[in-house]
Amino acid sequence: MRRLVLLVVAAVMIAREAASQNITPDLADVEYAVASGIRLKLDLYFPRNTPKPYPVIMFVHGGGWSGGSKTNNRADFMALHGYAVVSIDYRLSGQAKFPAQLYDCKGAVRWLRANAAKYDLDPNRIGVFGSSAGGHLVALLGTTLGVDSLEGAVGGNLQFSSAVHAVCDWYGPANFLTICDYPSAINHCADDSPEARLIGGPIRANLAKAVAASPITYVNGDEPRFLIMHGTLDMSVPFQQSVELDSALRQAGVEVVFKPIVGGGHGDAAFETDSTELAVVEFFDRYLKAPPSGINDRPEVVAGFHLEQNYPNPFNPATAIAFELPRPARVQLVIFDVNGREVARLIDNEVLAEGRHVRQWEARAQASGVYFYRLTAGRFHKTQKMSLIR
Repeated sequence: MRRLVLLVVAAVMIAREAASQNITPDLADVEYAVASGIRLKLDLYFPRNTPKPYPVIMFVHGGGWSGGSKTNNRADFMALHGYAVVSIDYRLSGQAKFPAQLYDCKGAVRWLRANAAKYDLDPNRIGVFGSSAGGHLVALLGTTLGVDSLEGAVGGNLQFSSAVHAVCDWYGPANFLTICDYPSAINHCADDSPEARLIGGPIRANLAKAVAASPITYVNGDEPRFLIMHGTLDMSVPFQQSVELDSALRQAGVEVVFKPIVGGGHGDAAFETDSTELAVVEFFDRYLKAPPSGINDRPEVVAGFHLEQNYPNPFNPATAIAFELPRPARVQLVIFDVNGREVARLIDNEVLAEGRHVRQWEARAQASGVYFYRLTAGRFHKTQKMSLIR
C-alpha cells in the first residue's frame, strides 16, 4: 500500500512539473455562445494515451466576477491525468449582472454535451472545478439543477442537460447573507464590493438578490458529489463560507469531502502543492472514471425505483434497509446522524444487479434517536429519516 501511495504521489509530481512547463490548449478560443453581443469562448486541453470518449473537467476562473479569464486555468494539470479540460470565459459583472454568469456556465455545459461526439467527450462524465468567484459559480452549477429561473438559454442547445456529475469548489463564496459576519480584508457589504457589483447593489439593500445568488439557498439533497477546499486563513473569502456550505450539504445527505487547507490564504501557494492537486485528482477519479461496461450512470432518475423501509425501525439490534433496482446500477448507501455526520457506509460504490437488495445496519454502538440514510443508485438520490429504538 505504501508503495502504491508513493507511485500516485510521484505521478502527481510529474504532472505538476509538466504543468510548470506551460501546458497550452489544443484548441483555443472556441466560441460556445454569444450573449448580449459578447462572444463567449473556451479553450480545450486533450489528454494523451487515454481511451475515448474522455471524461471532462470544466474550469471556471476566479477574479471577483469582475476580472480574470479562461487563461487563468488552474485545472490544466488534470489533462495529464486522463481528462479533457475545458476552461471557459463568462460575462463579467461589468458586462452583465447575476444570473448572467450562471447562465453562461450552464450554456457551456450544454455546449459540451451538444458537441461531445465532435471532440470525443463523454457527456455522461462531466465535472466542474472553480476557484474563488469560479468556485461560487460551480457550486451553483451543482445546487441549481432543476431551478428553471436559473437555467437561461445562453448558446441554445436546450435539448441537452446542464447537469454535472461532480463539483470541486476552491474557496468560493456560498452565502451572501452571512459573508459580512466573518473577519475579512474585504468589506463585502460595501457599495462597491465584488458581491455588490455582481448583483447590482450592496447586499444589505438587496437581500432577495443576495439570497438568489447564494449556492446554499438551493441545497436540497439532489446535488452531485462535492469536494470543497478552503484556506483557514483566507482573508478575501472567509473560511466559514465553506464551513456553511459543507454543513448544508451534509445535512441534506449529499456526499461531500471538505478539506480545510490549514494556514492557507486565498488561492496562495498552499493550493499549488502535490497533496492539494492529488486530492483533486483522487476526487474526480472516484466519480468520473469510466464505470464497468453495461452500467448506466447517466444523470437521470432510475425509472421504477422502489425503496422499502419500516418507520419507526425496530432495533433488533440491527435494522434492515431494503430497496429494489429495475436495472443494474452503481449504488451507495450511507447513514448520517442528525448533525449530518456519516456514521456508517453500508454500500460503497458497488455495482449491483437488478432486483431486490437488503442491507443490515449493525448499529449496536449507536444511541437511540433519529438518523438519515441516503441511497444513491446511478444518478438517483433518496434521503429518508428513520428512528432507531432500543
